[in-house]
Amino acid sequence: MTADAAPRARAHAAPPPFADPRRIGTVVGLIGAVVFVFSYTTGFSDPLVVAVRLLCIACVSATLWFLFAAPRFLGPFLAPRAWQIGTYVACVVIEFVVIAAGGRWLEEAGNVELRPALIGFAVGLHFVPFAWAFKERMFYTLGGTLMALGAGGLLVGTGTSALVAAVGCGVAMSVLLLAYTLGAFAGGRKHMNPSST
Repeated sequence: MTADAAPRARAHAAPPPFADPRRIGTVVGLIGAVVFVFSYTTGFSDPLVVAVRLLCIACVSATLWFLFAAPRFLGPFLAPRAWQIGTYVACVVIEFVVIAAGGRWLEEAGNVELRPALIGFAVGLHFVPFAWAFKERMFYTLGGTLMALGAGGLLVGTGTSALVAAVGCGVAMSVLLLAYTLGAFAGGRKHMNPSST
């Protein structure tokens, strides 16, 4: 059996939407997107801020609808194994370590205003191993996008660039998670279980 065939051999019918770990994980990501957008934008007087917030709300609302009310096929379901759960926990721990250590370094360097960009980079970084562990290629796109935005904000090196990077991370997360929910990363409908239609 080839490496590609092994995951397919373990694929089976997805659990009900509210018990599907992929859908629950997506909700966690949506919360992160909302935190990014609403923590780093203020008020409703700026038309651009209003547009960004409305875009985020629209994407989150649509994603929740297609996750649970009218669920779409997300790809073959592979029940997570112990080592995959361990990878998830390790990545989350590393994410917080990077944020804490990086934030301390920025504070010592007198660049604490860059912390939002650092957080965006760290969040993106922790997503990348998920693509390998859970065989979900969406995480390469999501993680890479957030890392690029966060790194850009850090490299420009201003408070404004850091805020723009963080808000961009939130918008990118909401849009990419909606695309994932609509099946953009599912690899075709040929694997759809009839019971999920």
